[in-house]
Amino acid sequence: MPDARISELPVAATLGDSDLAPLVQTSGAITETRRASITQIRNAILAERGAHVRDYGARGDGTTNDAPAIQAAVNDLKTKGGGTLYFGPKVYRIASAITVSDATIRFQGAGFTEGPGPGQGTWLQIAATGFTPFTFTGVSTRGAAVSDIAVRQNHTNPINASWTPNAFDYVFRVEDCLGGVDFDNVFLCAINKGIYCRNSGRLDIRRLRGQIFTAGVEIDECFDVPRIHNLHFWTFLTADNNVVRWQQANGDAMIFRRVDGVFIDQAFVLGYRSMFRFASSTAGNTTKFYIGQAYADFVKYAVLVEANGTEGQIGSLTSQNELYNSGGAALAGSNGICVNAANTRIQAANLRIDAVQDNPIAIGGSGNRLDIFSLRCVRFNAQNNGAAAISIADSGGNPPNAVYLGSPALLESGNGGPVVNSGTNGILATGAPAGRAARPGLTVGSTDTGLYLPATGVLAGSAGGVEVLRATAAGAVTLGAMPGSHALEVATPGSTANRLLVTGGTTGNAVTLQAAGADANIGIALTPKGSGLVRLAADVLTAPGGSGNIARLQGAATGNPVAVLADTGSADGNVGLALVTKGTGALMAAIPDGTAAGGNARGTNAVDWQSNRSFANQAATGNAATISGGSGNIAAGTFSTVAGGNGNAANSGASWVPGGQQAYTRNNIHRGAWAAGRFITDGDAQAGEFLLRRQATDATATRLTGDNGGPNTSNTLNLPNNGTYLLRLMVLARQTGGAAGTAGDSAGWTVEALVKRGATAAATSLVGGGGASLAPTYSDSAAAAWRLAVAADTTNGGVALSGTGEANKTINWVARVLSVEAVG
Repeated sequence: MPDARISELPVAATLGDSDLAPLVQTSGAITETRRASITQIRNAILAERGAHVRDYGARGDGTTNDAPAIQAAVNDLKTKGGGTLYFGPKVYRIASAITVSDATIRFQGAGFTEGPGPGQGTWLQIAATGFTPFTFTGVSTRGAAVSDIAVRQNHTNPINASWTPNAFDYVFRVEDCLGGVDFDNVFLCAINKGIYCRNSGRLDIRRLRGQIFTAGVEIDECFDVPRIHNLHFWTFLTADNNVVRWQQANGDAMIFRRVDGVFIDQAFVLGYRSMFRFASSTAGNTTKFYIGQAYADFVKYAVLVEANGTEGQIGSLTSQNELYNSGGAALAGSNGICVNAANTRIQAANLRIDAVQDNPIAIGGSGNRLDIFSLRCVRFNAQNNGAAAISIADSGGNPPNAVYLGSPALLESGNGGPVVNSGTNGILATGAPAGRAARPGLTVGSTDTGLYLPATGVLAGSAGGVEVLRATAAGAVTLGAMPGSHALEVATPGSTANRLLVTGGTTGNAVTLQAAGADANIGIALTPKGSGLVRLAADVLTAPGGSGNIARLQGAATGNPVAVLADTGSADGNVGLALVTKGTGALMAAIPDGTAAGGNARGTNAVDWQSNRSFANQAATGNAATISGGSGNIAAGTFSTVAGGNGNAANSGASWVPGGQQAYTRNNIHRGAWAAGRFITDGDAQAGEFLLRRQATDATATRLTGDNGGPNTSNTLNLPNNGTYLLRLMVLARQTGGAAGTAGDSAGWTVEALVKRGATAAATSLVGGGGASLAPTYSDSAAAAWRLAVAADTTNGGVALSGTGEANKTINWVARVLSVEAVG
């Protein structure tokens, strides 16, 4: 029926692909009616117009796995030479992998509403781990794209202090395409890992937003200029402290491995370990990167360089390195730029780095160079430990690290850290400011020859890599080498009045040292160091004119002593004489030489006026120890004292011997001893004194010791082997605080005891006196229940004094113990 009317055709409730439909075709005055199948009509109408995922069975209900339908659409478009695959404003659940292989297909969504979960527009919901949702691969896939689509993952771990994201793979993997794949207006919300690209140059990412926990964009083996523009990572899902601080410890916004010439511009990230992480792979590292404008907020590192040989440029970068939601506290270990590599080259035009714990810029490794035109550091050195704005590691024997500043750094730190750290072979060079007419700035020299700033307020000059001059704001100048190795030092007085004039002489004439200045009378002082001598023809040093107080060094005739004295010509009627050491040096009457003549080296800040000894160790060798005089005495303990006498030994901390002969403090801290000789060994017939103390806060027996610590062999009342002590104890307890009782309540005990010790500590026994629970001899009524225990200590080999107070009362216990001691 080629000419049948439409009304004459069979009635059909629905049309199938094989059903025929009439088509009226007009050619001039001739009109013909023809038939075609529905499939033929559809193919003709939709030819070259792309496809829609719904035509392949995608439901978009957020429940059905739409991945097989999307894969079917991809496969169909591939047979047709590629094209656009449309997604409607629905939620498509992706529960299995989708691969675009050797097909140029563009995924086109319907946009999205920014927010923590699926809203209006096109959303891809990924609810399971263990697979890659989208993979683009193959040479013919370059030119594919993803546009106007949002992606959401389900992270099931409770949000608390131990929160971690679920281990989802990258949402998009672009691999072995050898060319560009585009991402435009993509929203990645609550995503573990975002986009991974390998061996696919010309990757182009524009308008990428979202909250990505572990890795936002990672690129490797990208040999042909990838681009990232308008990237914005923010707390779209949640701003919970536990989540964002996890990101600050573990998340990297962008990771670049072997990447050639990546362009990045208009980028912002909040809450990451690093914004830009330059790492490496077996293929190599990143070179010629360019960062246009970037802002890193609440990050540990804005730029983290881990790969040797990384190089690139930064136009404008702001980094704020606070711990998230902490009231401004800096993130531990944070730096704006951190280089842990070698031979990197980075040029930066404008850097602002805020709120780092120590150094805004930290350069480790060796052979690295940073060129920074303008640097502003705000609130660094947060720990107030002297951290510098730029920390340059000492490279040892490897090439030194270097930082070149186009202008002096602007440092706005409340703790006032220096520009660069000391103690490094690193190089910091800076261009000087224009200055003022009276004091213009100056830029001079090269790496090894010229002027530089080794520390704040310090100017130094080097020639051929060797420092030859250094000047400080205090007016000190050293010449010849670095301070400590220099040949000459000039120190300017606080008020510029008098000076030293050095004048050379013509042939046949002497050179001169001359005092010059405003004063009419100016002296010249020559001061040696240590045992050095100032040799003069005369034996008197005095100030001409007799003005002020005068010190005299006075020689003497044979048989008479030489003298150091305050001269009678001094202005004051009474003039003191001070012998002052340098630093922690000791004050002594002999020069230590390690023999019996001079003795061993004295302790720091020690005083030793003893001039006679039989052995080298008979000296004040303890730190801050004192021997006031006598002969053959030892003060070996820190803060120990021997006032005089002969053969006494104070060998324990803060022990003392007031005099006498052959007394011995026996390694017991804070005790005294004195004797009038010995039977066989030092200390075998002596008297002594111990001071013990302890603070208690409850009704438990508390041991009194010499240092208020736990009992041991040095801080308790201990006996030597085969020794006997007769003791008289005076013990005082006084309440100083607590929830019960009254401050000031007191109790006191007077006790006597006889104790002896055999060949070991375990053989210590109380012969008489003492007691396990002694009531106070005297007390306030509120202190009557306090008890003292005096017992043998078989662990340390002595006497244990223990006080028992009351609950909720802070009680200070103090004991003075007088002893008579016999050993042998």
